[in-house]
Amino acid sequence: MILTLTLSACRFGNYSESPKAPEKFSSIEMFRTQARGFQTYVQLSDGTENLNESTPLSAIPDTLLDNFTDPLYIAQPISTPGVKLFIGSRQTDCFYNPEDSSCIGTIVEADGTIAVETSSPFSQFGSNPSCKMNLQMRQNGTLDRSRPGSITYSDGTVGKISGDLLLDFTMIRTFQGDCSGILRVLAECYTNGVGCSNDELYWANQLFGLYARQSGVLRMEDASRIKVLAYMVRFE
Repeated sequence: MILTLTLSACRFGNYSESPKAPEKFSSIEMFRTQARGFQTYVQLSDGTENLNESTPLSAIPDTLLDNFTDPLYIAQPISTPGVKLFIGSRQTDCFYNPEDSSCIGTIVEADGTIAVETSSPFSQFGSNPSCKMNLQMRQNGTLDRSRPGSITYSDGTVGKISGDLLLDFTMIRTFQGDCSGILRVLAECYTNGVGCSNDELYWANQLFGLYARQSGVLRMEDASRIKVLAYMVRFE
């Protein structure tokens, strides 16, 4: 699951200044990376699957790209109880968003390897307690420090580039139990938006905007039978 951490505001990098470590982080490094591939996937309750291996890069969720800027910022937390960013019991590094000071947790091994898999508990989705949903996050890749460099900003500030990030980032949303009713309601909200709450409209766009409209892996007539929705972005 995506882990976020609120920090003191600090504008740098793509904005106006070279990176400075905010409080409770020992350092921030910059790495080159760009989204090079985007795949979307749906599985229905009868086992039917559909995969689009060439989903347009423009459809990648902004909430992800806000943290995976180019250059990318990786924050190194100080090992103290004051930093509440963990995967399991292990304190993590994070992909840092300088615009809103949020983080996506990751674990970078000493050799640069990234191999992370997290999963939230299944919890009630919508008004039917028999419908549950969970979210999984997978990260597989490496930080390659063999090609350091620099970036010069418009104000003349020069920032150090430590290398390159190569990463497959996957998000998987799984539904469990009797979810056909709430999914049918959300599909109707997405189609006409009449008489829907703000929460229903939010989830309708979250579930169907990418998979039905932008990538085409889901037909709206199949919305009530969704079992799994997933996407993978390749950064390199």
